[in-house]
Amino acid sequence: MEKIEKSIIKIKEKIGEHTLAIIYFGIFSIVAIIAMMELKMYKVQKQKIQNSYNRAFYDLVADMNNIDAEFTKLKVTSSDKYTITALATIFAKANNAVGNLDIIPFSNNTTSNVSKFLNQLSDFSYYLMRDILNGEKVDTYKAQIDVLYTNVGELSKILNEVYQEVNENKINWDELEKVGNEKIKESDVGQEISSVNKIGKTFTEYEGIIYDGAFSNHVLTQEPNFLVGEDLAPDEVENILRQKLDISQIEFLAEQNSTIPLYVYRLVTKNSELEKTLYATKQDGRIFQIVSNRKVEERNLTVDGAKNIAGNFLNSLGIGKLEATYYLVQDNSVTISYAGLQDDVLIYSDLIKIKIALDNGEILGLETNGYIYNHKERVIEYKYSIDDAREVLYEKLNVVNERMCIIPTESKSEKIAYEFEGYIDDTKFLVYINADTLEEEKIYIVLESDNGIKTM
Repeated sequence: MEKIEKSIIKIKEKIGEHTLAIIYFGIFSIVAIIAMMELKMYKVQKQKIQNSYNRAFYDLVADMNNIDAEFTKLKVTSSDKYTITALATIFAKANNAVGNLDIIPFSNNTTSNVSKFLNQLSDFSYYLMRDILNGEKVDTYKAQIDVLYTNVGELSKILNEVYQEVNENKINWDELEKVGNEKIKESDVGQEISSVNKIGKTFTEYEGIIYDGAFSNHVLTQEPNFLVGEDLAPDEVENILRQKLDISQIEFLAEQNSTIPLYVYRLVTKNSELEKTLYATKQDGRIFQIVSNRKVEERNLTVDGAKNIAGNFLNSLGIGKLEATYYLVQDNSVTISYAGLQDDVLIYSDLIKIKIALDNGEILGLETNGYIYNHKERVIEYKYSIDDAREVLYEKLNVVNERMCIIPTESKSEKIAYEFEGYIDDTKFLVYINADTLEEEKIYIVLESDNGIKTM
């Protein structure tokens, strides 16, 4: 060490204090220049991101304003030709709006229902165009158009409010990007960005665990078919829940007057410390929804094992025959979609979704609204056989599975169809042929991965 110190001292003496100071200054200057360049690059990159957010938001607001204008025109037109033109615009703008919404850094809690609504809007426009081209009168859909007109107008108004708040610097993108919907409400800026929270609240009727398989978003009737009994008091419903669930603690919270009147409970089940929120129907005391937010840290169960747990749980609730259709694995949990069965006919309208923790098989979430709205005994009558339907399929579709099913429509009715599962090259499809007309009702692309099965 002494030799090293002596060497350093000799170097300093040879260079001189002045020269050494210049070297230190030079090194410091180079480091400072590099840091400034990095900071400038960071600011440029951040500005690019901010510009992309601004552009996406501007386009989103423009898309919604255009959709609002077209729906306004639909309310007064009697021309099928003009109706189709307006619907084509709505279809295109709704799809654009979904893409722009995905770019903007809103929290998922805020926008999931809006995205779902826009997808439904796109589907509705497509099917109505097709029905009009097939001779259907637009007057048949006036009631639905009026409802959508109201919802579109409300969403357009809220998005314009948020856009104005962004332009007035009441909200910056970092706040939207870093802070979730609930945290925003609790923060100091919560009052100034109330419009952001309105987006999610406005469309709670479209809330779901996931948007996954075929027909997963269709709720057909305005009145629930599965509820036939009398309205019950909260304590009566609580007794029913205790019979169906292994409850250690339960507390009545509130009554919710939505489309279906509900009671809201907070509960804890035995062998678990997880607190869950349960929504039960006031009429008949049926479980409508279970919500919890436990973070699952590990994966010990397979998807098949989770399906067995889910199936046994649904059987314990006294629900009729069901078949698992689609699933999605996310954050060490799996959400499984079930459809009803009647005489081996798959009924997509009778939809239930259930979320299972893959560490210990706990029920983390449940949605039965599709089943409660739609379940009933169907009269299954049709004109053409599955052999007839097979004849109208695209000849290059390599069919690997086929069956009869009942599918929902945007006009809040149902159709009996044949489901053909097949491949073209490496792409998997589901094709639905109407059993009464032999027309193609719907085509889905099936996306399979290690994390699940989805359709688009």
